[in-house]
Parts: sequence; structure tokens; C-alpha cells
Amino acid sequence: MAAATVVGIIVVAVIRFTGAFTSAGLSLEVPIPESFGAQHAPSGASMQVTQAIVTVTGADAGLVTLVCSTILLAAIAGVAGVVCYLLLTVEVSRSRTFSRRSIRMLSAISAIILISTTGCYLLDSAIARAVRTAADLGEVGAITSLSYWMAFAIVGALGLIAYAFRKGAALQRETDGLV
Repeated sequence: MAAATVVGIIVVAVIRFTGAFTSAGLSLEVPIPESFGAQHAPSGASMQVTQAIVTVTGADAGLVTLVCSTILLAAIAGVAGVVCYLLLTVEVSRSRTFSRRSIRMLSAISAIILISTTGCYLLDSAIARAVRTAADLGEVGAITSLSYWMAFAIVGALGLIAYAFRKGAALQRETDGLV
């Protein structure tokens, strides 16, 4: 399962690269100002456009670096998370649930998610600003997708689980030798 997940992470990264770097230029989905909305759908209903796929021809090296960085950060963090989870699974399967390694792996998974989510958010925000500037779309207030907030909730939950594992390890040490 871990190998299949790593292959999936790599495939998603390749898809993101090929989707971003097209023959027409650098193509990215970015939030756009509300002033660009108010078109009418074929049915006559009013629409508000908040996202657009913008293609930037002749993107500068800074923008290309930002796009590559966010894709690579997400892929590396995904692979690192899988490795930590695999090591945690090995510890639990060997009946060493409250070992130091288990606690470190839970803490490492939490740190990986926190650092990569924050890093990707900052990189994606910089990319969106650069693309909107290059396409002369104007500025948009900060837009935080639900996936970023979910990642922070997962970090909190993993932190609580790691804390419970630390307490379990302390309890296990205290009860060693008792009948």
C-alpha cells in the first residue's frame, strides 16, 4: 500500500507539472477579483466567477521556481509522510505501540503536515499574486481553501495522539516490573 501511495504521489506531481507547463505557457488556476464576474449562463442565471485558469506566456524564472517549489514540496512531504507512517505501522505491528520511535513518527508526521501545508499555502499565495499581476487581473484578498484548514485540524489531532502516546509510554514505564 505504501508503494502504491508513493507511486500515486509521484503521478500526481507529474500531472501537476504537465498541467502547469503547457505549450501555450504557464497555465494555473488562480482566484480572481469579483469585478470580473456577473456574466450570464446560457439559462439566464447570473454567475459569479471566483477562479480562473490563467495562461501566462513568457513566465519569468521566479514564477517558474515558485510553481516547481510548491509541486515538489507537496510531493516530498507526501513521500516523507508515507515513510513515517510506514515506520509507525512497523512499530505497532511489533507490539511497540508506545515506543520512542512511535512517538517520534507521530510527531514527525504532524510536523511534516504543518510545515508543508504552511509552505504550500505561502507558495500558492505568491504564485496567485504573480499570475494575477502578469495577467493584469488585479489583487484579490486572501483566499484560504478548506484543504489548508483541514490540514491544521489533522496536525492538532496528531498532536493529541502523540501526547496520548507519550502518556502511554510513561504509564508503561511505571508499570514495568509490576505483577
